[in-house]
This record gives sequence, structure tokens and C-alpha cells, in this order.
Amino acid sequence: MRFFKGHKDLFLIKLFSVNSLGVLLRSILGIISQKLIAIYLGPNGLAFVGNLRNFLALFSLGTTMGIDQGVLKYQSEYENRPNELKKLYSTSIAYGVIGSITIGIILFFGASYWSQFLFKTNEYKYLFMILALTMPFTSLYNLNLAIVNGKSNYKKAIIITFSTYAFVTLLIIFLVSTYRLSGVLLAITLTPLAQLLALLLFARDGLKLFLDQGITFHKFYRNSLFVFIIMSCAAVILSNSVDIKIRNYLIEQLSGEEAGYWTSMTSLSNYYLSFMTGVYSLYILPRYAKMTSFKEFKIELKRIYKLVIPLFGSVFVLIFFFREFIIKLLFTEAFLPMGTLFKWQLLGDMVKIIAVVLAYQFIARKHWKIFIVTEVISYTLLYIFGVYFIDSMGLEGVVFAHFLRYVVYLIIVALLIRRIFKKSRLNETG
Repeated sequence: MRFFKGHKDLFLIKLFSVNSLGVLLRSILGIISQKLIAIYLGPNGLAFVGNLRNFLALFSLGTTMGIDQGVLKYQSEYENRPNELKKLYSTSIAYGVIGSITIGIILFFGASYWSQFLFKTNEYKYLFMILALTMPFTSLYNLNLAIVNGKSNYKKAIIITFSTYAFVTLLIIFLVSTYRLSGVLLAITLTPLAQLLALLLFARDGLKLFLDQGITFHKFYRNSLFVFIIMSCAAVILSNSVDIKIRNYLIEQLSGEEAGYWTSMTSLSNYYLSFMTGVYSLYILPRYAKMTSFKEFKIELKRIYKLVIPLFGSVFVLIFFFREFIIKLLFTEAFLPMGTLFKWQLLGDMVKIIAVVLAYQFIARKHWKIFIVTEVISYTLLYIFGVYFIDSMGLEGVVFAHFLRYVVYLIIVALLIRRIFKKSRLNETG
């Protein structure tokens, strides 16, 4: 009890917040849909579904050009300055229109290419034509959600996101039993329509607010939001494109089933790691932004690690020892071979948590260039290590690559942060 008392503001208020409730609800729906896909499609089908989800995440970013976090930041800062908010909204819409038109053209005229790239057949090109026409709804959805979060209206944000997940899950339930793979892919493709429905039901005021705005670039917001475009694009493009490349490599070198095991492992990883998101945004980032000395940073880092490492370490140990039960619960017995992936995946995830807690110092201090360079290094290492160890170790090689990549990333980030604080001290004394 004494341990949790000492971390009352960090853990009980921040981690077990409304945000965590939202993550839990979304995870439950995700697990339900994952279980259905596992039953009807097996590991091979899950690999294709994983590719489409990565693709959708990648192009969803393109519809807003990655400005969501910037909109959230300035909405929060200028909440009581309506004239500034009008400029923010009109600039956001301008970016959204450019992003949606660009993505629409790329998807519609490249439909055959994308179908071949993701599924090795032209059979699914109609999915990308549907996405080309519906992606503007994703742009509206993401911008509205950024504003809602910027106003700290987390309850409304949960309702909007949960309803979207619920609509897509219902589509999967209705379509998977009859149309199997085609049905699941279509359900995921219709996500933008589910997002529009959620906005119409629960955020009509925000939707009307955007539709009433003009489309104008205001210099300050055009330049300020552009920083977020660079940072978001670097992270999302790298993560999803590398995932797709590794998954395709597994399919080519091993099999679709093996690729499905890895996709299932990473999906499970995403579920439990998403509970750290609230800690990053609600506690770590605001705390880091106020720090001026390396000593202060080390004290805070020690406090965070004292909580996070034992907590997630205990959870990871339980996950490892009950992995067979978890696989049967979330997937089917056909997925039991993925049990060999847990060791290196969990170790890699623990190192990742330690490293990301450090790396948030780059964002807090607005070192965008360093953040992007470290992201590029991280995902380049994952791909290079992935290909090398898949060839030498088989499927287990991809999770060993995940672990090794984050060990190297942690060392690089630690050295860079020490250098940043050292440079700050020299500038102050100079």
C-alpha cells in the first residue's frame, strides 16, 4: 500500500484515468473482432487483415497530413480565444482538404497496385476505390477528435471512439461468417463510414463547426502545424510500412500462417502497451516540459521507473506463464505455435517502455529533428535485424529483432539525452 500511496498522483489519477477506461473498452471490442477473425480465417487470414489495418492507419494519417496532435495542442492553449481558434480550424481544414484529395487520387488510380502489393492479387482493388471516396470522413473524424481531446472532454472522446469500434465490430460479425476474408476486409474498409456515423450521432456540433469554417491558410498555424506533419509522418509511415514489409517477407520466406502468428503477437502487444499512452500524454510530457536540469530529470525518471517497471514487469511475467491460456482465449488452438514468440516480444516491449519514457524528452523540448532521426534509426534497425534473423532463426527471429532493436535504440536515446542536458548546462554557464 505504501508504494501506491507514494505514486498516488502518477498512477491512480493519471494511469487509471478516463483515458484508460477508453483503452480498455476499445481493447475488448478489438479482442472480440480478433477472436472472430481467428476462428473463421485462421493465421493466414489474420496476416492479410494486418496488412490492411497497417495500410488504413498509414493513409488515415495522410487525410489530415498528421496535424491532429498540433490541433489538440493549440485547441487546448487557445480555448478562450475564439478568433485564434477560427484561424486554427480554417488552417486545419485546408490541410485536411489537400490531404484527402491527394490520398483519394493515390488510392483510386492506384487501386490495382495496392491490391497487388498487399494481397498479391487484383481481386480486392474495389476496396481501395471505396476508401478513395470515403477517406475525407476520416479527416473530419480525426480533426473533430483532436478538438474534443483538446477541450479535455475525454468522456465524449471515449463515446465517439468506442462507437466507431463498435460499428466496425458489428460489421465484422455480420460479414465474416458469410463472406470470410472478403467480408472482414470490406468491414475494415468501411471504417470511414463508421467514423462519419459516430460524428453524426455524438459530435454534430463539432461537425457543424468545421463545415461552417472557411478554407484558409493562416501563416502562424500553417508553419506551426507543419512541424507536427513532419513528426507524425515520420513515425506513422515508418512503423506501418516496415510492418507491411516484414509481414510480406514472412509470407514469402516462411508462410502466411507464420506471418499470421507474428501479426497476432503484435496485436496482443498493442493492446497491453496502449495502457501506457495515458501515462505518456497526461503525466510524463507535462512534467518533462517544466524541467530545466538533468538532476531534476533523473529524480523524475527514477520515480516513473519505480512504478512502471515493477508494474509492467509483473504483468509480462503473468502473460508469459499463462501464454497458452491467453492464446486459446483470444485466438484458437491453431495459433498455439505463436507461444514461442512471447519471450522476445515481452522482453522487447519492456525495453521499449524504458526507452520511450526517455525519448519523450525530445518531444517535451521540441527536438523534432532528433526525434525523427531516432525514429528512422529504430525502424531501419527493425527491418535489417528482422530480415537477418528471420533467415537464421525462422519466425522467432522477427521478435528477437524487435528486442535487439530496442536495446540499441535505448542506448542511442540515453546518450543523446545526456548530451542535450550537457549542452544546456554549457549554454547556461556560457
